[in-house]
Amino acid sequence: MKYLLSVLLFTVVINSLLAQSTATIKIFDAPHARQAVCADSSFFYVIDNATIIKRDRKEGLEIKSWSDDRLHHLNSGFIKDSLLYCAHSNYPQIPMHSSIEIWNTHTLEHVGTHSFGIENGSCTWVVEKDNFYYVMFAHYNNEGKKQKNRDVSWTQLIKYDKEWRRVAGWVLPKDLIDKVSPYSISGGILLEDGRLLCTHHHFKELYILSFPEMGSELIYEATISTEIRGQGIYLDTDGYLWGIDKKERKVIQTLLPQLL
Repeated sequence: MKYLLSVLLFTVVINSLLAQSTATIKIFDAPHARQAVCADSSFFYVIDNATIIKRDRKEGLEIKSWSDDRLHHLNSGFIKDSLLYCAHSNYPQIPMHSSIEIWNTHTLEHVGTHSFGIENGSCTWVVEKDNFYYVMFAHYNNEGKKQKNRDVSWTQLIKYDKEWRRVAGWVLPKDLIDKVSPYSISGGILLEDGRLLCTHHHFKELYILSFPEMGSELIYEATISTEIRGQGIYLDTDGYLWGIDKKERKVIQTLLPQLL
């Protein structure tokens, strides 16, 4: 029976890798799976609005938890040197203000913060690559959730140095704006080849974007289907893409397609 299940899983994975869709490896129940997930070699970290749950990667058992209602809307994050960095904003309040919050992954102690204040929008995701931070600031077109004279087209990806000084910035292409509106880009990562992999607010889709040779508009290359339902994603050091299904309160471990 175990052999048959292994063969079936192998077949599903191979078929998915050859197609433009992710292959689902494992699904965990996670009541706090509302915003994002990150993972290291032994644990995954479920991110809710003001709560983080550390769970065992094998069985999904809860190991530690952290919560503080002084935070409003945590979102995507990344892990580096045993530190968990998370995007944070006051969404859906207006005017928008944002910060980056930092935890020790061993203890889940909150150990740092960087406040943007009122600046570029609602911070939805942050990654680090080659000693630079890339931060997405979203704008929306929902009544009651958008700033005056702003819509999704004001969403931008900003590159900072390690002192949080702005280095560069890019906007979304119109065809992607039309696709995600009235929401925006909720999660994203930088791939090894330098392209971006981004998510919708709740669609089961991943968007491949690349940086332009000139100008400020990102290039929308392709869409990948996935069981991940929008929100924050994370690519671990083993090459697994992690995400959530906010509606079903699940954490989903996947593999990206081979032809990506």
